[in-house]
Amino acid sequence: MDADTYFSAEEQEKIRQAIEAAESRTSGEIVPMIVSVSGRYAEANVAGLTIGLVIGSAAALLWHDPWRFVHAELTWPLLGAAVGLALSHISSIKRLFIPAARMIEAVHIRSLAAFTAHGLHYTKAHTGILILASLFERRVVVLADRGINDKVRPGTWDEIVGIIAAGLKSKNGAAAFCTAIERCGNILAEHFPRSPDDRNELEDALIKEQ
Repeated sequence: MDADTYFSAEEQEKIRQAIEAAESRTSGEIVPMIVSVSGRYAEANVAGLTIGLVIGSAAALLWHDPWRFVHAELTWPLLGAAVGLALSHISSIKRLFIPAARMIEAVHIRSLAAFTAHGLHYTKAHTGILILASLFERRVVVLADRGINDKVRPGTWDEIVGIIAAGLKSKNGAAAFCTAIERCGNILAEHFPRSPDDRNELEDALIKEQ
């Protein structure tokens, strides 16, 4: 689940074209983003190591040989800890050690940081919108600046989240992003039609980060 390679160059170009087409109808700025993971989740690795250590210790007691050297009895606990730690780095296993609320919080914090880092809050009329998909957590967040939220009804972005989440699940992520971007463009055009003097304030491209 590497954000840098998740979409091919051709798919990224299609997403860029979707942004360009959507923004041709509105003064809003649409920024799609994909990240590999939103949190470090060190607690998952600690949990894997601890569980492995416990299982290894239990194995050492079960197969205890009183005639063996003491240091040999450490093999099972150390082996268990090493295996547990290694397994905790596998995404499907690591997720088991992380509460859903923790992942939701991590993705939300990452989206807030990205919104600021990529200048969405600097748009002239505060009409920037971020669409962030975090691969490890399998979550999508849509953040719109205050200029948009003042005019768009609550719950509007749930549809966008659903489109991308379904697309990523079915391995049609690029098409889902394009559909979501087009839909965002339609929504923004209703409230923020493009003016003759409008200029593109943010780059039309998919942002990829680890």
